[in-house]
Amino acid sequence: MCFGGSQPQAPQIQYQGPSQADIDANQASLDQYKAQMTQQQSLFQSQLQTQIDSANKETERLKTQYDQEAGAAAAAAAAQQTGAYAVTATQSEATTAQTTAATPKKEKPKSNLRISLAGTPSSAGSGLNIGV
Repeated sequence: MCFGGSQPQAPQIQYQGPSQADIDANQASLDQYKAQMTQQQSLFQSQLQTQIDSANKETERLKTQYDQEAGAAAAAAAAQQTGAYAVTATQSEATTAQTTAATPKKEKPKSNLRISLAGTPSSAGSGLNIGV
């Protein structure tokens, strides 16, 4: 059996991919993106720190205002408490004597209501409309 008699040859390797110019362009684009992101993050951090500092100052101002108002309210409540115990009452004599008189009786008009007894037998309660 004969296999052809020739010696095997090594395969030929050829690199087929992006060129060095493409690799350099991609690296430059990545470096530019990294620089832009670093700049944006730095700007965002400074803006955020400014907002945090502003909020902290406002919080301190509100806390001071609240403490002042609470102190004023406590002082007012204490003043009301002391003022309530310091109230005194005085009594003076009446200048005129008070008298009472009998109330006059009212004159009532005479009633003109008449109950007709016609057509009813004369017995107790006749002519009255009493609901039972």
